[in-house]
Amino acid sequence: RHTASPLNMPLPQRPATYIVLLLLVALAGIVAWIYHTVSSVDPVSAAPKADGKHSTIGGNTSPLSSLPSLPSAGPSRPEFIIDPALQQQADALNTPDTPPTRDLEIVADFITTYSRALGSNPIGDNFDITAALTGTEGHKGRVFPPGHRTIKEGKLTDRWGTPYWFHPNSGSQMEIRSAGPDKELFTQDDIVHNQSPAGLGATPPAPPQGK
Repeated sequence: RHTASPLNMPLPQRPATYIVLLLLVALAGIVAWIYHTVSSVDPVSAAPKADGKHSTIGGNTSPLSSLPSLPSAGPSRPEFIIDPALQQQADALNTPDTPPTRDLEIVADFITTYSRALGSNPIGDNFDITAALTGTEGHKGRVFPPGHRTIKEGKLTDRWGTPYWFHPNSGSQMEIRSAGPDKELFTQDDIVHNQSPAGLGATPPAPPQGK
């Protein structure tokens, strides 16, 4: 008698059972994939990153600006933003290719720029005038770079390292004096811009006229 092979046996007619089995297999695969994905996430990389404005400290979000700034790893110097034309003009001070008289003209130009911006000339001695031009010591405005090489101990100096001498001739004009090569003020080699009228500043009175 012929015996039917198992391969030739007809499948039971139960489509609903096979559909349920296929759905269970698919569901198991999805669950396994989700588990694998979640378990492989790096907790460090998944943590919220600072956006430059806030930082998470002790579970609280606070502005970074409220935290004390830490010192940088290496030496640094403050950067001062100055109009490029003014910076170029300042860099021409005390250079070998400019005469000493030009140095005084440049300083006078900066005083004029300050006067036009704030309505009057700076007042005081060299330290006060330098602070006004550089916008330091509580002064408003900034027309001269505060970190410039010609500033020594808070004072503008000539090419020989001596502080300039300032004297107001009027509300709009100022005498500027360099001590010159001998580094002594009020000697024969002084270089003067906007020399004061006779009897004012360091200019001696005019000799009396003959009777």
